[in-house]
Order: sequence, then structure tokens, then C-alpha cells
Amino acid sequence: MYVRMKKLTVFLLTIGLMVMQSCIPTKKLIYLQDDNSKIENTPSENYRFKKGDLIYIDIKTRDEGLNALLQAGRNRGTNNVSGENLYFTAYMVDKDGMIELPVLGKMRAEGLTAPELKENIINKLLESQLRNRQDAFVKVMPAGIFVTVLGEVGGTGTVHIFKSHPNILEAIALSGDIKLTGNRTDVMVIRTKAGGEKEIAHLDLTKRSVMNSPYFYLKNNDIIYVKPLPQKTIGTGTTLIQTLTTIMSITSFAISLYLFSRR
Repeated sequence: MYVRMKKLTVFLLTIGLMVMQSCIPTKKLIYLQDDNSKIENTPSENYRFKKGDLIYIDIKTRDEGLNALLQAGRNRGTNNVSGENLYFTAYMVDKDGMIELPVLGKMRAEGLTAPELKENIINKLLESQLRNRQDAFVKVMPAGIFVTVLGEVGGTGTVHIFKSHPNILEAIALSGDIKLTGNRTDVMVIRTKAGGEKEIAHLDLTKRSVMNSPYFYLKNNDIIYVKPLPQKTIGTGTTLIQTLTTIMSITSFAISLYLFSRR
């Protein structure tokens, strides 16, 4: 009798341990928990264009004929500067770091900020087309970035974020959020530097201090990878109900097998 009770105790302790290890603690599911960190990182407003970037450029002058030429090949009759229309109206920085504008021709964009590129466009207009600076209105802004999100998220793939300085949480939200089986404490960000070499950062999205990381704010062509938690590999369930259901099934099977072998 004592031996049976001892075996039952060991069995129950084993079941309890499995339950504790299989369930995902709430602490691992909550973003940006307070860790007494002072948030100092803010997105840089002096973003410099790189190869592959999309740039929205709108040029208006007092000369209607010149305006028609400057808008050649672009969608007209709309003021929409977001969504799919932006993809077709924006200019892409080519492999040589250049963009090509109607009338004005090729201009360097790589390495310049939006205000610097705007100033260059105005100066080029003054050199060949206009007499007075007041005759031109030029708007230059980044046309969003492309980010690829992989792993334990609602929907993997490449997303186009129509913001100048999106953060990693915005990209994850557009991908359907991280699943319960996703590891929020070790999210990888893979970034390509100007020379082509890769940088890999590991972010803990459950801590507020992650907002101070230079990788919290994304850059064009960043790759985000959300690793799975061990619970997914084990396959015992992510919630207490799921785990108990799985363990009860295993226990029931084990008891049935034991009783069958006793016959």
C-alpha cells in the first residue's frame, strides 16, 4: 500500500510539473512591461535615403505647362499620398543612388535627407526653368518602408508601412500580432548595412527598455523573425485548459495501457 501511494505521489508531482512547464506565463505575453527604465530613444528626423528607398516628391510651379511635364507618367487627378497609389507615384532610389525626375533628369538621392533633396530640386528648377524661388512648391518625404516579418505571427510576409519612422510593434501589428506560441523575449531584427553586411539584434519586447534600442525603430528592408516558444515544440498546449486536456488524455491512455497489461 505504501509503495502504491508513493508511486501515486510521484505521478501527481510529475503531472503538476508538466502543467507548470507547459503553460505560458502571462509575464511572457505582455509588451513593454515597466522595468524602471528611462526612455530616451526617439526616431531620427534626419533620415538619409538609401538605395531601394521610395521617395514621394510633389513639384508645383506657376507654369502650368511645366507642371504637366513634371507630372508626366504619374497618376494625376488624385491627392492620395498613401496606400497603393503611393507606390506608383513615388520615385525609387536606384542601385547607383539616383532618382530620375521628368524635365530635371537624374539627381543623387542616396545619403541626403528630405530637406536636402528638396533644396537640390529647387536649385535645379532655378537653374533651368524658373526665375524666382517663390514660383515653386516642392514637397519631399519618405514614402514608407518595406519590412519582412517571419515566424510566429498571425501572417508572415513583407509589409509596406506608410510612415517615416515606424517601430517594430507597428510592423508586428500589421502582421497580425505575435501568436501565443511566439517568443516575445527574443525577437530577431536582421538589418543590412550600407556596405551590404548583415547586423542581427535580439529584442525583448516584454521590457519597456527595448524602446531605447536603435533597432526598435525600423529601417527599409529590415527582417523581423519571431522564434517559437518551447511549448510549441513540445506540443502540450499554450493555456492551462489545453495543457490539462493533453495531460488527461496521456494519463487516460497510460492507465488503460496499464490495466490492459495486467490482464
